[in-house]
Amino acid sequence: MKNVLRLVLGAALVTGFVACGGGGSGPAGGGGGVLYYPYETVYGDVCTTQEATPGCTFLRADGTRITVSEDPHYNDYGYGSDDLWYVKFDYSGRGAVYDDLGRFKYYADVSEFAGYVGGNSIGVGTTGFFWENVSGGTYWLGKNGVLYSANRGNSNYGQAVNDKTSSEASDTNFAALNSDSNKALVKLASEKLMKEYGFQQDKAVAVASALNSWAVAAAERGTTSEKDMDKRFKAVFGVQFSDALAAVKDMAMGDKAAMQDLTNRSASELGLKPHQAQKFMKGMYKKALASWGYDESNFNW
Repeated sequence: MKNVLRLVLGAALVTGFVACGGGGSGPAGGGGGVLYYPYETVYGDVCTTQEATPGCTFLRADGTRITVSEDPHYNDYGYGSDDLWYVKFDYSGRGAVYDDLGRFKYYADVSEFAGYVGGNSIGVGTTGFFWENVSGGTYWLGKNGVLYSANRGNSNYGQAVNDKTSSEASDTNFAALNSDSNKALVKLASEKLMKEYGFQQDKAVAVASALNSWAVAAAERGTTSEKDMDKRFKAVFGVQFSDALAAVKDMAMGDKAAMQDLTNRSASELGLKPHQAQKFMKGMYKKALASWGYDESNFNW
């Protein structure tokens, strides 16, 4: 019984952001109102960009380093990597930059390229494991400043070699929430909370943000932990998850007192009236309960 309730409540919250108005599919494979970002830093931190950029040179799907084919300008004219500009470094660290037609454009010192770590080396991370001495090498210069190895015979041929921001890595799942697109989703959800359940704006934004952060975390990791559930449940309903489980279990056995008390406490925390809090709870559970064959309108306390 406890496991079933936990699954239902958990599914309700993970999908709750959609119920609050954040529906629609995000780009690059995202869904359910959650924007999915395809690139990450060497540390596994999500990058809030849909394009490969310095500092965002690994694929979130499998953690591998990206190749030149991921660059936004790759194959612009149907010639693959030949559509990109490129750089030829001499052994002193000076780079000669050429356009896609092989015409010389300008000289640039190795220190002027993103990911410069000293000497003639460019790389990612802080240990030197992914650093590369570019002396005498040739590299494609991507749209956003990413360098890709054009040195045939090298084990990293075609791969990105530089990085700019990995040393400034922040929290993986919640950095994604700072994007304008996700802020728009939170705004939409908070407006629906105010309209349908009577939330004040500050509480509505807090609840919508909590739901979206959980949804982003779950989408990025492919799972949600019990710690996540406890934290988000408190943020969304204003009561402990363990208390909610106990109250729902009692209600299932015919005792509604604990659920009524839980609803009153939730209402107080969220700035709602008890009947509004009950409506909010039922609305949040609606889709998950329906997936189990239950009608939320049949649950009253």
